[in-house]
Amino acid sequence: MSSRITGLDVFRISLLAFAASAGMLCMPAAANDAVVTEKLVLETDEQYLQRMQWWREARFGLFIHWGPVSLIGTEIGWSRGGPWYRQITPESGGPIPIEKYDNLYKEFNPTLFNANEWVQLARDAGMKYLVFTTKHHDGFCNFDSKLTDYKITSPLSPYQRDIVAKLAKACHENELRLGFYYSQPDWHHPDYRTENHSRYIEYMHGQIDELLSNYGRVDILWFDGLGNPADDWDAERLFRSIRRLQPGIIVNNRCGLPADYDTPEQVVGGFQNHRPWETCMTLGDQWSWKPDDKMKTLKECLQSLVRAAGGDGNFLFNVGPMPDGRIEPR
Repeated sequence: MSSRITGLDVFRISLLAFAASAGMLCMPAAANDAVVTEKLVLETDEQYLQRMQWWREARFGLFIHWGPVSLIGTEIGWSRGGPWYRQITPESGGPIPIEKYDNLYKEFNPTLFNANEWVQLARDAGMKYLVFTTKHHDGFCNFDSKLTDYKITSPLSPYQRDIVAKLAKACHENELRLGFYYSQPDWHHPDYRTENHSRYIEYMHGQIDELLSNYGRVDILWFDGLGNPADDWDAERLFRSIRRLQPGIIVNNRCGLPADYDTPEQVVGGFQNHRPWETCMTLGDQWSWKPDDKMKTLKECLQSLVRAAGGDGNFLFNVGPMPDGRIEPR
Protein backbone atom coordinates (compact mmCIF):
# COMPACT_ATOMS: atom_id res chain seq x y z
CA MET A 1 0.00 0.00 0.00
CA SER A 2 1.19 3.49 -0.77
CA SER A 3 2.19 5.56 2.25
CA ARG A 4 0.13 8.49 1.00
CA ILE A 5 -3.62 8.50 0.37
CA THR A 6 -6.12 10.99 -0.88
CA GLY A 7 -9.78 11.57 -1.62
CA LEU A 8 -12.44 9.02 -0.80
CA ASP A 9 -9.92 6.37 0.29
CA VAL A 10 -8.88 8.31 3.38
CA PHE A 11 -12.50 8.85 4.39
CA ARG A 12 -13.47 5.20 4.07
CA ILE A 13 -10.37 3.79 5.71
CA SER A 14 -10.17 6.32 8.52
CA LEU A 15 -13.83 5.90 9.30
CA LEU A 16 -13.29 2.30 10.35
CA ALA A 17 -10.73 3.25 12.97
CA PHE A 18 -12.69 6.28 14.08
CA ALA A 19 -15.99 4.45 14.44
CA ALA A 20 -14.35 1.66 16.39
CA SER A 21 -12.57 4.06 18.70
CA ALA A 22 -15.65 6.20 19.22
CA GLY A 23 -17.72 3.21 20.14
CA MET A 24 -15.18 1.83 22.57
CA LEU A 25 -13.86 4.99 24.16
CA CYS A 26 -16.50 7.70 23.96
CA MET A 27 -19.81 8.12 25.64
CA PRO A 28 -22.13 11.14 25.39
CA ALA A 29 -22.16 13.37 28.43
CA ALA A 30 -24.67 12.30 31.02
CA ALA A 31 -27.09 14.71 32.62
CA ASN A 32 -24.95 14.96 35.74
CA ASP A 33 -21.72 15.83 33.86
CA ALA A 34 -20.34 19.28 34.59
CA VAL A 35 -21.01 20.71 31.15
CA VAL A 36 -19.96 24.35 30.93
CA THR A 37 -21.75 26.50 28.36
CA GLU A 38 -22.87 30.06 27.78
CA LYS A 39 -26.63 29.78 27.44
CA LEU A 40 -27.98 31.37 24.29
CA VAL A 41 -31.38 31.42 25.93
CA LEU A 42 -32.54 30.23 29.30
CA GLU A 43 -32.52 26.43 29.29
CA THR A 44 -31.91 23.70 31.82
CA ASP A 45 -28.84 21.48 31.74
CA GLU A 46 -31.06 18.63 30.60
CA GLN A 47 -32.42 20.69 27.70
CA TYR A 48 -28.89 21.66 26.70
CA LEU A 49 -27.75 18.03 26.72
CA GLN A 50 -30.75 17.01 24.64
CA ARG A 51 -29.98 19.74 22.11
CA MET A 52 -26.36 18.57 21.88
CA GLN A 53 -27.06 14.83 21.87
CA TRP A 54 -27.11 14.23 18.11
CA TRP A 55 -23.89 16.20 17.66
CA ARG A 56 -22.03 14.31 20.37
CA GLU A 57 -23.15 11.02 18.89
CA ALA A 58 -22.28 12.07 15.31
CA ARG A 59 -18.56 12.44 16.02
CA PHE A 60 -17.47 12.82 12.39
CA GLY A 61 -18.19 15.66 9.94
CA LEU A 62 -17.09 17.08 6.60
CA PHE A 63 -15.76 20.65 6.43
CA ILE A 64 -15.71 22.35 3.01
CA HIS A 65 -13.83 25.56 2.18
CA TRP A 66 -14.62 26.80 -1.31
CA GLY A 67 -14.88 29.96 -3.34
CA PRO A 68 -13.47 31.85 -6.35
CA VAL A 69 -9.95 31.65 -4.91
CA SER A 70 -9.87 28.02 -6.02
CA LEU A 71 -9.27 29.37 -9.53
CA ILE A 72 -5.72 30.31 -8.54
CA GLY A 73 -5.14 27.70 -5.85
CA THR A 74 -4.02 29.98 -3.01
CA GLU A 75 -5.40 30.01 0.53
CA ILE A 76 -8.92 31.30 0.96
CA GLY A 77 -9.04 34.78 2.49
CA TRP A 78 -5.50 34.88 3.80
CA SER A 79 -3.81 35.16 0.39
CA ARG A 80 -5.77 38.33 -0.43
CA GLY A 81 -3.43 41.31 -0.33
CA GLY A 82 -3.96 44.21 2.05
CA PRO A 83 -3.56 44.80 5.78
CA TRP A 84 -4.79 41.33 6.75
CA TYR A 85 -2.62 39.36 4.34
CA ARG A 86 -0.82 36.50 6.04
CA GLN A 87 1.29 33.91 4.26
CA ILE A 88 0.46 30.82 6.30
CA THR A 89 3.05 28.59 4.65
CA PRO A 90 5.76 29.26 2.08
CA GLU A 91 3.64 27.38 -0.45
CA SER A 92 0.37 29.23 0.20
CA GLY A 93 0.96 31.91 -2.42
CA GLY A 94 0.25 35.58 -2.33
CA PRO A 95 -0.23 38.23 -1.63
CA ILE A 96 -2.73 38.30 -4.45
CA PRO A 97 -3.46 41.93 -5.36
CA ILE A 98 -6.81 42.98 -3.95
CA GLU A 99 -8.17 44.01 -7.34
CA LYS A 100 -7.32 40.61 -8.81
CA TYR A 101 -8.59 38.62 -5.82
CA ASP A 102 -11.87 40.51 -5.55
CA ASN A 103 -12.67 40.01 -9.24
CA LEU A 104 -12.08 36.27 -9.38
CA TYR A 105 -15.79 35.68 -8.88
CA LYS A 106 -16.43 37.04 -12.37
CA GLU A 107 -14.63 33.94 -13.70
CA PHE A 108 -15.86 31.42 -11.11
CA ASN A 109 -18.19 29.04 -12.93
CA PRO A 110 -18.34 25.65 -11.16
CA THR A 111 -20.50 23.90 -13.73
CA LEU A 112 -19.57 20.43 -12.42
CA PHE A 113 -20.73 21.17 -8.87
CA ASN A 114 -23.20 18.53 -7.75
CA ALA A 115 -24.47 18.91 -4.20
CA ASN A 116 -25.77 15.35 -4.10
CA GLU A 117 -22.31 14.00 -4.94
CA TRP A 118 -20.76 15.96 -2.07
CA VAL A 119 -23.39 14.71 0.33
CA GLN A 120 -23.00 11.14 -0.87
CA LEU A 121 -19.23 11.37 -0.38
CA ALA A 122 -19.79 12.38 3.23
CA ARG A 123 -22.36 9.66 3.80
CA ASP A 124 -20.16 6.99 2.22
CA ALA A 125 -17.42 7.99 4.65
CA GLY A 126 -19.77 7.66 7.61
CA MET A 127 -19.87 11.38 8.26
CA LYS A 128 -23.02 12.61 9.97
CA TYR A 129 -22.84 16.34 9.27
CA LEU A 130 -21.43 18.84 6.80
CA VAL A 131 -20.21 22.40 7.45
CA PHE A 132 -19.88 24.69 4.42
CA THR A 133 -18.32 28.13 4.01
CA THR A 134 -21.18 30.49 3.28
CA LYS A 135 -18.77 33.45 3.59
CA HIS A 136 -15.07 33.47 4.49
CA HIS A 137 -12.83 36.37 5.55
CA ASP A 138 -12.64 37.57 1.94
CA GLY A 139 -16.34 38.49 2.11
CA PHE A 140 -17.51 36.52 -0.93
CA CYS A 141 -20.94 34.96 -0.39
CA ASN A 142 -21.76 31.48 -1.68
CA PHE A 143 -25.45 32.26 -1.16
CA ASP A 144 -28.01 34.67 -2.53
CA SER A 145 -27.68 37.46 0.01
CA LYS A 146 -29.88 40.47 -0.71
CA LEU A 147 -27.42 42.69 1.16
CA THR A 148 -24.49 42.54 -1.27
CA ASP A 149 -23.63 42.04 -4.93
CA TYR A 150 -20.38 40.27 -4.02
CA LYS A 151 -21.94 36.83 -4.29
CA ILE A 152 -22.31 33.74 -6.43
CA THR A 153 -25.70 34.91 -7.73
CA SER A 154 -24.42 38.31 -8.87
CA PRO A 155 -25.23 39.32 -12.46
CA LEU A 156 -21.44 39.49 -12.90
CA SER A 157 -21.03 35.86 -11.87
CA PRO A 158 -21.15 33.37 -14.75
CA TYR A 159 -22.69 30.73 -12.45
CA GLN A 160 -25.55 32.77 -10.91
CA ARG A 161 -26.97 29.93 -8.82
CA ASP A 162 -27.25 29.67 -5.05
CA ILE A 163 -24.72 27.06 -3.94
CA VAL A 164 -25.94 27.08 -0.34
CA ALA A 165 -29.51 26.43 -1.47
CA LYS A 166 -28.42 23.41 -3.51
CA LEU A 167 -26.34 22.03 -0.67
CA ALA A 168 -29.06 22.58 1.93
CA LYS A 169 -31.57 20.76 -0.27
CA ALA A 170 -29.21 17.81 -0.75
CA CYS A 171 -28.46 17.56 2.97
CA HIS A 172 -32.12 17.66 3.94
CA GLU A 173 -33.14 15.09 1.33
CA ASN A 174 -30.35 12.71 2.33
CA GLU A 175 -30.59 13.13 6.11
CA LEU A 176 -27.16 14.69 6.55
CA ARG A 177 -27.01 17.36 9.23
CA LEU A 178 -26.27 20.83 7.86
CA GLY A 179 -23.87 23.43 9.20
CA PHE A 180 -23.04 26.93 7.97
CA TYR A 181 -19.57 28.39 8.43
CA TYR A 182 -19.74 32.19 8.57
CA SER A 183 -16.80 34.55 9.03
CA GLN A 184 -17.56 37.69 11.02
CA PRO A 185 -14.38 39.39 9.76
CA ASP A 186 -15.01 40.66 6.24
CA TRP A 187 -12.02 42.24 4.54
CA HIS A 188 -14.06 43.19 1.49
CA HIS A 189 -16.78 45.20 3.24
CA PRO A 190 -16.06 48.96 3.26
CA ASP A 191 -17.38 49.48 6.81
CA TYR A 192 -15.50 46.64 8.50
CA ARG A 193 -13.10 47.95 11.17
CA THR A 194 -13.79 51.58 10.35
CA GLU A 195 -15.62 54.35 12.18
CA ASN A 196 -18.73 52.87 10.54
CA HIS A 197 -18.21 49.40 11.99
CA SER A 198 -21.70 49.56 13.53
CA ARG A 199 -23.09 49.53 9.99
CA TYR A 200 -21.07 46.42 9.27
CA ILE A 201 -22.53 44.75 12.37
CA GLU A 202 -26.03 45.33 11.01
CA TYR A 203 -24.94 43.89 7.66
CA MET A 204 -23.51 40.81 9.38
CA HIS A 205 -26.62 40.31 11.53
CA GLY A 206 -28.76 40.67 8.43
CA GLN A 207 -26.83 37.96 6.62
CA ILE A 208 -27.15 35.58 9.55
CA ASP A 209 -30.91 36.23 9.50
CA GLU A 210 -30.95 35.34 5.79
CA LEU A 211 -29.02 32.12 6.32
CA LEU A 212 -31.25 30.99 9.17
CA SER A 213 -34.51 32.00 7.47
CA ASN A 214 -34.14 30.93 3.84
CA TYR A 215 -32.62 27.44 3.86
CA GLY A 216 -34.78 25.30 6.11
CA ARG A 217 -33.40 23.63 9.21
CA VAL A 218 -29.82 24.57 10.04
CA ASP A 219 -28.15 22.36 12.62
CA ILE A 220 -24.84 24.14 13.21
CA LEU A 221 -23.62 27.73 12.98
CA TRP A 222 -19.84 27.74 12.78
CA PHE A 223 -18.46 31.23 13.44
CA ASP A 224 -14.85 32.26 12.82
CA GLY A 225 -14.21 35.55 14.58
CA LEU A 226 -10.40 35.30 14.80
CA GLY A 227 -10.45 35.71 18.56
CA ASN A 228 -12.18 39.09 18.62
CA PRO A 229 -14.39 39.91 21.62
CA ALA A 230 -18.16 39.57 21.70
CA ASP A 231 -18.72 43.33 21.60
CA ASP A 232 -17.14 43.48 18.15
CA TRP A 233 -20.14 41.56 16.81
CA ASP A 234 -22.86 42.60 19.29
CA ALA A 235 -22.87 38.88 20.00
CA GLU A 236 -25.45 38.74 22.77
CA ARG A 237 -28.11 40.34 20.55
CA LEU A 238 -27.00 38.16 17.66
CA PHE A 239 -27.31 34.97 19.72
CA ARG A 240 -30.83 35.85 20.81
CA SER A 241 -31.80 36.27 17.17
CA ILE A 242 -30.12 32.99 16.21
CA ARG A 243 -32.05 30.98 18.76
CA ARG A 244 -35.29 32.75 17.86
CA LEU A 245 -34.89 31.72 14.21
CA GLN A 246 -33.46 28.22 14.81
CA PRO A 247 -34.23 27.11 18.39
CA GLY A 248 -32.40 23.78 18.11
CA ILE A 249 -29.23 25.09 16.47
CA ILE A 250 -25.76 24.41 17.89
CA VAL A 251 -23.22 27.27 17.84
CA ASN A 252 -19.45 27.11 18.25
CA ASN A 253 -17.27 29.30 20.46
CA ARG A 254 -15.81 31.73 17.92
CA CYS A 255 -18.09 34.72 18.38
CA GLY A 256 -16.59 35.98 21.62
CA LEU A 257 -18.88 33.84 23.78
CA PRO A 258 -18.28 30.24 24.91
CA ALA A 259 -21.56 29.08 23.31
CA ASP A 260 -22.02 25.32 22.90
CA TYR A 261 -18.63 23.79 22.10
CA ASP A 262 -14.92 24.51 21.66
CA THR A 263 -13.02 24.33 18.36
CA PRO A 264 -9.30 23.57 18.46
CA GLU A 265 -7.79 23.87 14.99
CA GLN A 266 -5.28 21.52 13.34
CA VAL A 267 -4.47 19.92 16.71
CA VAL A 268 -6.08 17.26 18.88
CA GLY A 269 -5.91 17.74 22.62
CA GLY A 270 -6.25 15.29 25.47
CA PHE A 271 -9.34 13.74 27.00
CA GLN A 272 -12.05 16.24 27.97
CA ASN A 273 -15.71 15.57 28.67
CA HIS A 274 -16.66 18.52 30.87
CA ARG A 275 -17.27 20.61 27.74
CA PRO A 276 -17.95 19.45 24.15
CA TRP A 277 -15.20 20.03 21.60
CA GLU A 278 -14.44 19.49 17.94
CA THR A 279 -11.12 19.49 16.13
CA CYS A 280 -11.14 20.84 12.59
CA MET A 281 -8.28 19.71 10.41
CA THR A 282 -7.26 19.88 6.75
CA LEU A 283 -6.60 16.83 4.62
CA GLY A 284 -3.88 18.80 2.84
CA ASP A 285 -1.73 21.81 3.69
CA GLN A 286 -4.38 24.49 3.22
CA TRP A 287 -8.13 24.88 3.66
CA SER A 288 -9.04 25.68 0.07
CA TRP A 289 -7.98 23.69 -2.98
CA LYS A 290 -4.59 24.00 -4.56
CA PRO A 291 -3.05 21.84 -7.26
CA ASP A 292 -0.67 19.15 -6.03
CA ASP A 293 -1.43 19.85 -2.39
CA LYS A 294 0.56 17.66 -0.02
CA MET A 295 -1.94 15.29 1.55
CA LYS A 296 -1.59 13.85 5.03
CA THR A 297 -0.47 10.26 5.22
CA LEU A 298 -2.78 7.45 6.20
CA LYS A 299 -0.96 7.14 9.51
CA GLU A 300 -1.38 10.85 10.29
CA CYS A 301 -5.09 10.76 9.47
CA LEU A 302 -5.78 7.69 11.56
CA GLN A 303 -3.81 9.02 14.51
CA SER A 304 -5.81 12.25 14.52
CA LEU A 305 -9.13 10.45 14.20
CA VAL A 306 -8.38 7.99 16.97
CA ARG A 307 -7.06 10.71 19.29
CA ALA A 308 -10.21 12.79 18.75
CA ALA A 309 -12.40 9.79 19.53
CA GLY A 310 -10.32 8.86 22.54
CA GLY A 311 -10.51 12.43 23.83
CA ASP A 312 -14.33 12.44 23.67
CA GLY A 313 -14.34 14.97 20.85
CA ASN A 314 -15.67 15.36 17.32
CA PHE A 315 -13.55 15.43 14.18
CA LEU A 316 -14.35 17.85 11.32
CA PHE A 317 -12.24 16.87 8.30
CA ASN A 318 -11.75 19.55 5.64
CA VAL A 319 -11.50 19.28 1.86
CA GLY A 320 -11.35 22.06 -0.71
CA PRO A 321 -13.22 21.39 -3.96
CA MET A 322 -11.68 22.26 -7.32
CA PRO A 323 -12.84 25.38 -9.20
CA ASP A 324 -15.15 23.30 -11.41
CA GLY A 325 -17.03 22.02 -8.35
CA ARG A 326 -15.62 18.51 -8.07
CA ILE A 327 -13.83 17.13 -5.02
CA GLU A 328 -10.51 16.00 -6.42
CA PRO A 329 -10.33 12.19 -6.71
CA ARG A 330 -6.63 11.82 -6.02
